Amino acid sequence: MIKVLIVDDEALVRIGIKTIIPWEELGLELIGEAENGKKALEIAREHVPDIILTDIKMPIMTGIELLKILKQENHPAKFIILSAHDDLEFVKEAMKNGAEDYILKLELEVEQIIRILKDLKEMILTAASSKKVYTVGAAAMPASHAPLHKEKLFKDMLLGVVKTREEIFGQLKVNRITFPEQQLVCLIVQVDDDLIYQKYGESPHLLDYSVLNILEEVLSSYAYGHVVSLQLGQFIAALSLRKQEEKSYEGLEELTGNIRTTLRKYLSTSVSIGISEIHNGYEHIQQAYREAKEAIRFAFIYPRGTNIYYRDICSISSQETNDLSAEMKSIEKAFTDGDIADIKQALELLTVEINGNNRLTKEILMGISFTIFYLFQSFVENYQLTEKGILTRDMYDNISKMSMKVDFIDWINQLKTRMTSHLIENHESMRVYLTKQFINKNYKDELSLEKVAEYLQLSSSYLSNLFKKETGQNFIDYVTEVRIGRAKFLLKTTDCKISEIAREVGYGDEYYFSKVFKKNVGESPLKYR
Repeated sequence: MIKVLIVDDEALVRIGIKTIIPWEELGLELIGEAENGKKALEIAREHVPDIILTDIKMPIMTGIELLKILKQENHPAKFIILSAHDDLEFVKEAMKNGAEDYILKLELEVEQIIRILKDLKEMILTAASSKKVYTVGAAAMPASHAPLHKEKLFKDMLLGVVKTREEIFGQLKVNRITFPEQQLVCLIVQVDDDLIYQKYGESPHLLDYSVLNILEEVLSSYAYGHVVSLQLGQFIAALSLRKQEEKSYEGLEELTGNIRTTLRKYLSTSVSIGISEIHNGYEHIQQAYREAKEAIRFAFIYPRGTNIYYRDICSISSQETNDLSAEMKSIEKAFTDGDIADIKQALELLTVEINGNNRLTKEILMGISFTIFYLFQSFVENYQLTEKGILTRDMYDNISKMSMKVDFIDWINQLKTRMTSHLIENHESMRVYLTKQFINKNYKDELSLEKVAEYLQLSSSYLSNLFKKETGQNFIDYVTEVRIGRAKFLLKTTDCKISEIAREVGYGDEYYFSKVFKKNVGESPLKYR
């Protein structure tokens, strides 16, 4: 691969270039970066980059000084100059001294950099092929070793594809990667707010590239290792801590603190970090990864921007999750009965249970929330409240966006408030709702418009007109609908006699029940069964 070095005293410029270029796809390897010419000179002499992208004006040693020294030493690197508009005189000097091309920072475009890099790559490969004397980058390794790319190697280590100590040691040696097997730890860094990706439109990966590069830069001061991304917004770092001391967890606090400070400074984002136990021995890398994964699963019960240590949650994780089936049955019954007071009480009891239970995973709470949404949806449809604005699409969409336990509790409370406030604010809807609720609870008994009107302290004519206006149905039609719906259920699920079912749904006369049933369903109760 063609090796590339980036040199600029502005960290954001270095991060920007690192993140926007698809290095591997272009057949390029980014071997490092430097904040001044002096450091770049040391890297260039040791690692022999094929291409150097360098700023002109930098402290300690300028880009032109770096260019001149390396040319005098017959270094093979091709130079691309990064400049501002007021640096044009320096650009001319750089071109005279052998620079291949230049890019104005204010007009920096991905396509332009890629085009220049491709041209230089072709130039280097052509020269190497024709002269047979120039070797690109490091000396080629024997094919029999079949070395893995660094990122793939670390992914394979984490996922257990390469898992024995001998395999890992062999691949690290072939790839010339320094990664001691002492003080091994795995971190999973997770972006707290998914909404930040909306700023990047159709290119959310640009944020991930930036986070990835910042992590690599910060971690390199504390540990050997590598950072990989297996999914959007989540980064896995396999590390061998440099400091071999008993207080390594204190060092991890310092390390993760610097990660957060840097990410806030450059990307205005917050992260939660799952941290494994500290292990010794390559064979424990996969175990460390599993521990970090388990730790980050509990990020939603902690405040955003905190560390979750596996040692703190392993006792929680090993316990069986509390069974919430009793609470959910109460909620289901309350929604089915249509009693607002019971619904409110059941939801309040659930939030109390959730708040005090740290064994509930995000997946469980998400499942509970979807179940409640569908119960609420059925409630709204059953009581013909769909046009009242009680149920909205964002209520459903927000479930998938929730990342903290408090988010789920807030969502349940908002649903409860929305339901009661909409009904109470609209007195007519509330009266119709109470009418339906009364019918649903008392359909087995004798029901009349007058009886319900008396219960609601309304005139029967007013209630009749209001019910028709709000639902499009006559009062008696709704009563029949409820009774026949219940009868259909009993016919399909029980062995009760037709006469028993008739009485169960409010009809004392079996023959009259059969007549009403056939009129509404199209066939007799016996045939329907």
